[in-house]
Amino acid sequence: MNNSSVTKSNALIDARFKLNVQAQKLVLACLSKIDSRPSAEPRKEIKLTASEFSDLMGIDIKNAHRELYKAADALFKSSITLHEENEEIEIYWIQKKVKKLRGEGAVTLVWSDDVLRYICQLKSRFTTYKLRNIATLQSAHSIRLYELLMRFNATNNRVIKLDEFRAAIGLEDKYPLFKDLNKWVVKPSVEELNQRSDLVISYETIRKGRAVSALAFTFKQNKQLKMDI
Repeated sequence: MNNSSVTKSNALIDARFKLNVQAQKLVLACLSKIDSRPSAEPRKEIKLTASEFSDLMGIDIKNAHRELYKAADALFKSSITLHEENEEIEIYWIQKKVKKLRGEGAVTLVWSDDVLRYICQLKSRFTTYKLRNIATLQSAHSIRLYELLMRFNATNNRVIKLDEFRAAIGLEDKYPLFKDLNKWVVKPSVEELNQRSDLVISYETIRKGRAVSALAFTFKQNKQLKMDI
């Protein structure tokens, strides 16, 4: 399993976007090939082969070509919504994709100019984690929860308002009742992260009156990564 790291600005981690699990893994695999330090030149174009995708993410090589191309298609159509001061900004992940149809399967992605500032030459307010820690996760919600928690790795706890959690996970229009959100999203994501990632997580609900208004997560990193590859 690859030991590469992923670095994102905190604004990008807190942003709203909807990506399936393979498209998220494609983004993260590409980010793992970028030097995000201030001294490094921005890398606008990234090539990822099916073999690399398989190795980085623990995907069966027999399915890697198909999954890579499907992920690139989903990413090309996806946008990101960020909040800066009093503005809501919508940008796109990539401005161009090229699929290699003969020989070794591969895609070449060209980041949008807007997204580069959130992934390159980062001086502060960013989060870094090992790619292997999310590689075997099967749920897009689990990956997003992992990032939301790692953003607060220095304190090992995070309180997230329920509406902010829904937005970050991409579920603003789904599971209006908390009992359903908890049953189908929160609890399964925490269980998968406890089983497959390097985090050990617990959570409690915070109520305003009788309604759940926020989630309080407590977590720590386990040096022995729990993986099933």
